[in-house]
Amino acid sequence: MTLIMGAPSTDLPTVLRNLVAQGADPLFVGTIAPELWAASEDYGLDPVYVVAQSVQETGWGKWPAPAVIDARWRNTCGLKVRDQTLHPEVAASKPLAHQQFPSWRLGAIAHVQHLRAYVGVKFSAPVIDPRWDWVFGKHAARHWEDLSGKWAVPGEGYGQKVVAIGTKLIGA
Repeated sequence: MTLIMGAPSTDLPTVLRNLVAQGADPLFVGTIAPELWAASEDYGLDPVYVVAQSVQETGWGKWPAPAVIDARWRNTCGLKVRDQTLHPEVAASKPLAHQQFPSWRLGAIAHVQHLRAYVGVKFSAPVIDPRWDWVFGKHAARHWEDLSGKWAVPGEGYGQKVVAIGTKLIGA
């Protein structure tokens, strides 16, 4: 089992090199991954697997079909808006169901805060994640594998996919 929280499993240059080798989009390699790395370290998460999760969610930063959002959203993990019921025309499969962020830094922070909510560990920084209080303490997901069926419903095998991508990024 692979812990969500913890020290980096390898260094950023190794991950960036392996992202390039796997064909990740240059924006993902040059901007998104470094922002995720910094936010992960700030919040005590293993950044290798946070980057891996973003790879899973964005198709290596290419947002391929059937993705409903793209890089303009600066949303690194498919995080939804706070309350979709405010806009009945917004369904879960529509772009407007997803949170938009003004910068990659804030998108990355919201991503790692959302993961901390799944783990059930508070922090003292201002909350950027629009769904923090809906998730906090409800899942007790200590390991990436625990996210299967929770993060991306139905999502069976979701956590294992993230771990497999992380293994590629480590170069193991």
